[in-house]
Amino acid sequence: MNLVILASVGIAGVQTTAQIPDHSTFARVLDAHVVEDLVDYAALAAHGDVLTAYLEELARPSQAQMDAAPKAVRLAFWINAYNACALALIVQHYPIEKPGGLASLLNAVRGYPANSIQQIPGAWDRAFCRVASHLRSLKQIRDEVLRPLEEPRVHFAISCAARSCPPLAPEPYVPERIEEQLDTRVRAFTADRRHFVVIRNGRPVLRVNKVLDEVVGDFGGRDGLAAFFGPFLSEEDLAYLDANGPPKIEFLDHDWTLNDTAVFGTD
Repeated sequence: MNLVILASVGIAGVQTTAQIPDHSTFARVLDAHVVEDLVDYAALAAHGDVLTAYLEELARPSQAQMDAAPKAVRLAFWINAYNACALALIVQHYPIEKPGGLASLLNAVRGYPANSIQQIPGAWDRAFCRVASHLRSLKQIRDEVLRPLEEPRVHFAISCAARSCPPLAPEPYVPERIEEQLDTRVRAFTADRRHFVVIRNGRPVLRVNKVLDEVVGDFGGRDGLAAFFGPFLSEEDLAYLDANGPPKIEFLDHDWTLNDTAVFGTD
């Protein structure tokens, strides 16, 4: 009896496995369009059929199937879903232009660049991406699905399509390697001075990416955030913190310029 017949007679587990993607399609998207810590949006917009195919795969599972899946499967699925939906949002509006009117004035006051995801009306709150059989917004995926999984490392894995956001990984997240992959993203974050700086001058200061400010509660507050980074610090930084007391947390300025190869180029 083949898998199609097994699924048709409703054998639990076989049907679920058949519906949840293995993310190999997304691997093709990332391999073709992620260049270092940037994205070639022009090429993705011109050749978006593979991304479209992956979005169709994300739409197929039911919410019940996802709820019943192991945590590692859910983490990989929803992180990839957030990143794929963010890519789709940019492609739908590429090249990004200011919306005009009052929204444009408000964005100028807020300091958002002309090509920022922030120029897209409803970028965070509009339910535009069908995932697990329901239309979702980026905010819903992050706040209603990912954050309740109580895994703060997701904030280093999801990318908000800006120069100062944690960059997209060059590969999709997969259940069998999710722990290693999430640790890798945190290490990449702490190694990049655009996201993380340790200042040794009297009381130590950790200056971190402002994207963490909004979700600092997921780490147990500022003290919890400082403790979270402990295993990822160098021996020199750890020694300084041990000798000079707990660090003060500060948040770095955020650059909302689109993380686009057309803007920043590549070496």
